[in-house]
Amino acid sequence: MASLSIRPLSTVAEEAMQSDDPDYLANRSPAKMFVLIALLIVIGLLLLTVDFAGLFPRGAVSGRGAKLVGLLPWMGWFAIVAGALFIPLALKRGVEIEISRDGILYPPALKEMLPWDRVERVAIRKMSVYRVLAVWIRDADDFPIKPMARKVGQMNKMSGDLGDINLDTGRSDGNFDDLLEAVSKHVRVEPLR
Repeated sequence: MASLSIRPLSTVAEEAMQSDDPDYLANRSPAKMFVLIALLIVIGLLLLTVDFAGLFPRGAVSGRGAKLVGLLPWMGWFAIVAGALFIPLALKRGVEIEISRDGILYPPALKEMLPWDRVERVAIRKMSVYRVLAVWIRDADDFPIKPMARKVGQMNKMSGDLGDINLDTGRSDGNFDDLLEAVSKHVRVEPLR
């Protein structure tokens, strides 16, 4: 005769709660956002205050170079205004990246959770000095990606082997290695090349 194993109800409830817990959760970090905003404003002030044309001998810069030097102060104003506009975003709290058994939640770029069956491939890529997880979405044109994120994704794909969205922990309280470990539980992640 087979014996029945009865588990306490509290154990079953704990297991159910654990299965709903995300594998990875990173919230927006106001401190990191303020550092990025301060850096943007400092670069803007640098572009405004430094006389780049005076750094070169007269006539050494001509054509496109001269036009670029003339645009630098305007780029400085743009950086300062953009930094000021991002201040409310820095104050906003919330989920930056969530990885769960249901898929990827990435509010900066996605309007809804990306289920794992829509993930075509994932790879580690480098964007300037930091690593990102490039995610290619199966039939991306029919998935609700935010308009600006879609345009950025298209530009990134033209300039390099980057995905439709690129998960970046730079603005969050999470770290890349934990993100990589959580995603690797659900899909194969191509190594950095």
